[in-house]
Amino acid sequence: MFSSVAHLARANPFNTPHLQLVHDGLADLRSSPPGPTGQPRRPRNLAAAAVEEYSCEFGSAKYYALCGFGGVLSCGLTHTAVVPLDLVKCRMQVDPQKYKGIFNGFSVTLKEDGVCGLAKGWAPTFIGYSLQGLCKFGFYEVFKVLYSNMLGEENTYLWRTSLYLAASASAEFFADIALAPMEAAK
Repeated sequence: MFSSVAHLARANPFNTPHLQLVHDGLADLRSSPPGPTGQPRRPRNLAAAAVEEYSCEFGSAKYYALCGFGGVLSCGLTHTAVVPLDLVKCRMQVDPQKYKGIFNGFSVTLKEDGVCGLAKGWAPTFIGYSLQGLCKFGFYEVFKVLYSNMLGEENTYLWRTSLYLAASASAEFFADIALAPMEAAK
């Protein structure tokens, strides 16, 4: 059993850590090291490239828009999905005698308001957390580039953790301001 695994490991095209450089795509097969079967290895031309139609330049308006849109999707949708749980939790905090536990809270809410009652407050939650995600993800990238330009290339590398923390804190400041009105409306 182990001999077949060892053979497979030796036959793996990625088994050597070094790639041979091939000048102009031509190589002398006699000078290449033998492969697992004892035959000379054939040179391979390997290349990796990003597809241009799906990528965008770092720091471009499209890049910031895509980061912000990712924030809208991740924050807005996830927080909206847990609205029923948040509703029951808030009701348990306000009236612990009526809503004795989480499962009791769900059953009381379903009996009194029906299934639609579990969705109360979904719109301000979706709007508020979408705005928060937009600001959090989008402004994080903006502040990261801004602070990086202020520090210079070498200091950006040396102080990258502090730069990321400062960019994150700055973005969160504006993200919380965007969330606050909708959280109050909810």
